[in-house]
Amino acid sequence: MTSNYAVYDDGVLRITSTTRPPGLAIAGEIDESTYPGLLTALQHSVGGQDEIHFSLGGVRYCDLAGLRAIICATGARGCEDCYRGQRSVRRRVVLHEVPPQFITVLRIVGWDITPGLTLVPPDGGMQPRSMGDMQGSAVG
Repeated sequence: MTSNYAVYDDGVLRITSTTRPPGLAIAGEIDESTYPGLLTALQHSVGGQDEIHFSLGGVRYCDLAGLRAIICATGARGCEDCYRGQRSVRRRVVLHEVPPQFITVLRIVGWDITPGLTLVPPDGGMQPRSMGDMQGSAVG
């Protein structure tokens, strides 16, 4: 991913805008203290996009709220509270370099089959499961 500039950096979490493909490269720790910065960056990045890419290879820790905010960029049902003030638009979200432990959590909570979500593991291999069409289950 080609990065442009940091859209958020508090020393714990750094989020950088990317142009090829369009999206964000996220690095550091996502928790209660960095969640507002993550949510703001996600809200700004999804505007008007039919497809957006997030690189998670640099994320060392991510709590469930942060992971849900990333997944909710798909616009799936049940995500209305994450992106207040924005019309719910379905989009394809491609997660690159997804750490294995995040894939495990996504499977446990059932978010790995969120409509519009594609997971690319760190080795660049095939996604862990078919992500379905744009009318699947809710996230929440």
